[in-house]
Amino acid sequence: MHEVVLRLECTNPELVKKSLEPDIKNDENTETQMSVEGEFLLINVKSKKLNYLKAILNNYISLVNMLEEVEKVE
Repeated sequence: MHEVVLRLECTNPELVKKSLEPDIKNDENTETQMSVEGEFLLINVKSKKLNYLKAILNNYISLVNMLEEVEKVE
């Protein structure tokens, strides 16, 4: 199984986590967990398939960037 932990600095990591949690879909191929550590959002992704892992990581990075941009506009 492949595993990656993203440690992303966020303006409001609790709000970002709360926004992303409904999209977490764990199945027999992938497992995702999120937590907050200070000003960082930690996203732990495990996957049996490397291409799934890459897609999930790209998706979360894009979503966090978008949420951070929305935070700046408000």
